[in-house]
Amino acid sequence: MATTLSRHGGVVIRVLIVSPTSGTRRALERVVARDPGLVLLARADSPEVPDVIVLDSGPESHLPLPMVLEQRPNHDATPVVVLLDDLDGQAGARALRAGARSVLPRHASPEEVRAAVRAAAAGLASLPAALAAAVLDDKSGDGTRAPVEDGDRALTPREREILTLLGEGLVNKEIGVRLGISEHTVKSHLAAMYEKLEASNRAEAVAVGLRRGLVML
Repeated sequence: MATTLSRHGGVVIRVLIVSPTSGTRRALERVVARDPGLVLLARADSPEVPDVIVLDSGPESHLPLPMVLEQRPNHDATPVVVLLDDLDGQAGARALRAGARSVLPRHASPEEVRAAVRAAAAGLASLPAALAAAVLDDKSGDGTRAPVEDGDRALTPREREILTLLGEGLVNKEIGVRLGISEHTVKSHLAAMYEKLEASNRAEAVAVGLRRGLVML
């Protein structure tokens, strides 16, 4: 959460807008600027680290979404709200697997965009109802069901706890404090969990957990 204070002493959320077109970027900046609790960072190379990135990955962008997300500033720590031109098919699920915290249609209302930014800053996810239903129903996006856990690949109760805390945005040290275990133990559980979920990073593990109903955000 941001530690920047407004002139009235309230905590504000620093927001960076990333878009392939200046028109869309200016429109999103106007949306954010109307909320006194949100502060715009004008440039990606600003010395201030954003608390949330709003990423427009509309039709003007020719890069695959995972690549766009990997190229975002401070991509390992900053939650991202992604605006997609079309949420049908697997687009929304791909965004989540690529590391997005929230997914919205590009025609989302200003209120929806600002609410998603605030939710992302608080470590929560924002999904349209249809996409959330598909995720929670363990749909893979193409009409087939995602694999379920069985045998040796089932997560232990501790691994499920850690997966839930990952979904809340906690880092390893914070997870250790919350569960009363060492950071080294957390890393060991993460390694085992990544292997079972066939995930390569934290965001992908949470996305897989969402699809399988192992975690709810």
